[in-house]
Amino acid sequence: MFVATLALACAETGGTVSVDASYNLTCPDGSAADCGSLAPDTCLGSVGQRSITGERGDTACAGDVLDVRCEAVERPDGRTFIALEAYVGDDFAFTLDAILGNESVEDTCEVTIIEDGADYGGLVTGFCGDAPPSVDQPCQITNVSAEGDEVVFDLQCAALLSSTSGLGFDVGAVGGGPATIRFDNCSGF
Repeated sequence: MFVATLALACAETGGTVSVDASYNLTCPDGSAADCGSLAPDTCLGSVGQRSITGERGDTACAGDVLDVRCEAVERPDGRTFIALEAYVGDDFAFTLDAILGNESVEDTCEVTIIEDGADYGGLVTGFCGDAPPSVDQPCQITNVSAEGDEVVFDLQCAALLSSTSGLGFDVGAVGGGPATIRFDNCSGF
């Protein structure tokens, strides 16, 4: 879905797309799901702390190039479809597909986090929205701001599961609460 919708990687102003996605992965709290497998200490952070930051094309981790894309497409109904992704090789990534209206998530929202090559969330198990995390919607997106060429939001997930293994992670900020994610130099905003 991302490949079909992402035609541009740079903003209309010609700037390089950048990301600041710092989040913490912990074992699911209060869930029947078992914990996913955390990669050992990486250049993205230790234990479950991950920080995918930089501009598209930067060398991010063990020689892997950071691939960052951020695009918005206005729909005929006035709402905006956004597609955000930040990949560090094949082993680590953060992606979000969502439809925004009036600065909130309205529909078709899915989060995917790739940890040590395994996908968590996505089309099958990564639903997101404005409501607090639940079994049916594990990720909550709040405080959405899409102005100029920047999009910023807070993210918190409870038991974001892998559709293949059934293992999962809670996702948030170090120390608890939601993580703040920022993409700059996006096209279409």
